[in-house]
Amino acid sequence: MNPPAKLVAFLALLVAVFGMSYLAGTQSQALLAPVQIHNSEMVPPTGAVDGYALRAVEATQKPGKDVPVEFSLTAPGGAVLADLDEDSGEHVHLIAFRRDLSGYQHLIAQQGEQTSWWGLLDLTPGPWHVIIYFQPPTLGREIALATDFMVSGGYRPEPLPPPTKTVEVKGATVTLSGDLTTSADSSIAATVTDQGQPVTDLQPAHGALGHGVVIRPDDLGYLHLHTSTQGSGPRLDFAGSLPDKGSYRMFVDFNRGDKTYVAAFTVQVSR
Repeated sequence: MNPPAKLVAFLALLVAVFGMSYLAGTQSQALLAPVQIHNSEMVPPTGAVDGYALRAVEATQKPGKDVPVEFSLTAPGGAVLADLDEDSGEHVHLIAFRRDLSGYQHLIAQQGEQTSWWGLLDLTPGPWHVIIYFQPPTLGREIALATDFMVSGGYRPEPLPPPTKTVEVKGATVTLSGDLTTSADSSIAATVTDQGQPVTDLQPAHGALGHGVVIRPDDLGYLHLHTSTQGSGPRLDFAGSLPDKGSYRMFVDFNRGDKTYVAAFTVQVSR
């Protein structure tokens, strides 16, 4: 091999080694860091992904506050889901809402015996949809699963509220600025105030200072955003794009004083 050819081969080897080292390092950091963005294409989750499966143990529940709802969550082959390292931010997140997009709740599921996972939910009559997402230790990426159950009683679906930029929740005011769009650089912020004063005592919950979950009404496709904001408020910044124009429901949840606040917005995407 002549000298120029040797030099080219040496440089190619350096690039390959550097690339492999960089990839390994970024993957290791990703496994340790909180999950950042989920289901960016807004594909509606299903009951089975990569051998993992979810179903509601009871097809019908009674309405009420703090109702324990049990789910069967299995790993490939029907095995029990391996233990997750909660200290590293590995949790089984549970998002529940009625199919008319009312009653939204976001909590960490608790493990029972065998394949059982459960959460305490506030339930009103009607059809409910549950999305569970987590990162299996052996898979190296996050997956989302979904299932449905019915709550007994007379069901009166609520219409989607009109678009708004301001919502009152538990005495706090949450105001949106910016817009979610179909553009890759889309971003939106939620600012929390109390009696006109900025709120600066927000508490991290579920691995982040705040969460923004966007649901598409037609097929319940979802996009889950974590805020990039550090500190304790009052502003929560979210970045993410939506696939199409139209109306979406966005839920912003955060903690303050060991209480969970959920601000629900109807968001109109026009560009």
